[in-house]
Amino acid sequence: MSKISLIIILFFYGPGFSQNLVESLIDNDCMEHGSASILVKNIKTGEIVLEFDADRSLPTASIQKILSTASALKVKGKNYRYKTVIGYSGLFSDQTIRGDLVIKGSGDPTIGSDHFDNIPDLEEIAFQLLKTLREKGVHTIDGNILVDESALSGQKTPSGWPWADLGNYYGAGHWAINFNNNEYQLKFVQNSNTGELTTIHSIIPSIDGFSIKNEVRTGPVGSGDRAYIYAGPYSNNAVVRGTIPPGNGLFTIRGSITNPPSYFATFLGDYLKSNGIRITGNTGIRDIPIPISEELYNIYSPQLSEIARITNFESVNLFAEALMKLTCNSTTPPSSFECGRDFMKEFWEDQGVGMSGAFIVDGSGLSPRNTSSARTFNDILQIIYNDTSWFETFSVTLPEMGKEGTLKYMMKNNPHKLKVLAKSGYIGRQRSYAGYIFTQSKQILSFCIILDNYSCSSGVVRNRIEKFLTRIPEVMKK
Repeated sequence: MSKISLIIILFFYGPGFSQNLVESLIDNDCMEHGSASILVKNIKTGEIVLEFDADRSLPTASIQKILSTASALKVKGKNYRYKTVIGYSGLFSDQTIRGDLVIKGSGDPTIGSDHFDNIPDLEEIAFQLLKTLREKGVHTIDGNILVDESALSGQKTPSGWPWADLGNYYGAGHWAINFNNNEYQLKFVQNSNTGELTTIHSIIPSIDGFSIKNEVRTGPVGSGDRAYIYAGPYSNNAVVRGTIPPGNGLFTIRGSITNPPSYFATFLGDYLKSNGIRITGNTGIRDIPIPISEELYNIYSPQLSEIARITNFESVNLFAEALMKLTCNSTTPPSSFECGRDFMKEFWEDQGVGMSGAFIVDGSGLSPRNTSSARTFNDILQIIYNDTSWFETFSVTLPEMGKEGTLKYMMKNNPHKLKVLAKSGYIGRQRSYAGYIFTQSKQILSFCIILDNYSCSSGVVRNRIEKFLTRIPEVMKK
């Protein structure tokens, strides 16, 4: 922290308590080489409660999901549902579909996801499709099983995502057809010898034609999960490197499925064949629309409000990217990803937010090249609050600190009984939080804290942010 910055703080807030509160976040023992952007505002009066370098653009991490979830809810409405259609092209006669079985993707990221109750998994979908075919009297599909990917053109992962993230579950891409959060489990047989090569026990689900080269070794006691999978979209090969802790059982990490539509189609085809449906053709993926003669089975997602809630509660990158693409207002974009990204920035500008310092690379915050300022996030939170319906819909998607989601274990010590609804963010040497604070005196504050390139542990920084938030009401009394 520079001397000039500290003088500004002391002039604005006075010496003593305010100085100590600010220094609790930006003291030299953690932030000597780092940057901070902080703003706390009374959202009813517009009064600035606390501010430090609030226009500084810094990496956002997962508070970026505020932009994608809030804009999708406003544009599509809380009751919106994705619809995925399984049907056939051509004609049906003599117990035979003379055409292709078509899976028309919609971009639904929730199919088979364990984040929701009462969502059918892939086996249930296959069973219901088989049931429908039998009821219709179908014995043969004289054609292929095709995935219609035309609903989502272009790239499946943002170009700004680090290579080291793409093969892991949090780096899963988004397709027109997705399932099981687009992730698989990779299980290792542990051993007790530090430095010894491990062995892979299994991949669940098993993916035909996908191989993983194992370079994972045993780490020291207490080292935890330090294994990373390296693979990109459409890849048939991956390599896993790093270490796992010693032990005598199985240890599981999660990877991203590199081609979900292909796996989906293959699974359905194999299931139908094994249950007596003859299929003459192969599986394939098409990026142009395939006309459907008759719908056989439809898959509906949960309501958008629930998808947005899980996105923010569990910080699911896949869902955030899906919601950003959902805001694309072009029917034939060259890239649905770029269309959604550009629309999201234009959307917030149209709402009156100054976005000149906001650089949007994705909808989830996984890219370290997403940057924005504390003031921009406070302006967004203010605009949402000013629209009663929007605020009611969006605010319930934010977890309450100390009780829910990724914030469940924060602010257990809460002397002023604050209610904090917020989104957290974390990437290497960066932490961010943004949301609303409800005080016992009926005040409502918006806040954003972004700390970048700190040198102490992330746990220390998180604890300091927690203490900073709990003491904000004391500043308001000064």
